[in-house]
Amino acid sequence: MADATEERLHFAWKNFEDQQAIIRAADLKAGYLVTFLLFFGASTIPLGREVLPKLRWDGAGAFTSGLYAATYDLSVIGFVWSMYLISHVMTPRVAKHPREPKPGADLLYFGHVARFETSDKYFEAVMGARPDQILRNVTDQIFELALIAKVKMDSLRAFSKSFKLTLAAWFMSTAVGFWIMSWK
Repeated sequence: MADATEERLHFAWKNFEDQQAIIRAADLKAGYLVTFLLFFGASTIPLGREVLPKLRWDGAGAFTSGLYAATYDLSVIGFVWSMYLISHVMTPRVAKHPREPKPGADLLYFGHVARFETSDKYFEAVMGARPDQILRNVTDQIFELALIAKVKMDSLRAFSKSFKLTLAAWFMSTAVGFWIMSWK
């Protein structure tokens, strides 16, 4: 029986570490993508200041000016929406079920651990927990981490679509903007 419990605990702990690694990777990816997004957003504004006075709304320049305005607006809207989506990846998450610690339970999550008055009381709680209770603590946290990972990955997928659209609009807006700047 002890060997089976130990194997389950080892399996669960490995899963716990894997879930944490997925969450860290999502956060790291989000951080890199925000940097790129900020570059695209920041480079749009100075070019827009140069291009907007040169727009022509009559004759041959009307189509190009309209194309620039549309792609510029799309890139700005895409930037704002993408920042909103990526913020969901980077938002800190906490346990959904705050409750008072019970004997043998709530021994792993930092919010629960911090509720113990002293480290000695926490130590006593861990020492008094049965192996199945320790396993339950780990599996409860795995479940919480899986929920967090799902939200982060879903947000990254949504961000990826928005980022691609924003990037395409940025390239088009920038190319058309440089062409308009060459007008006399």
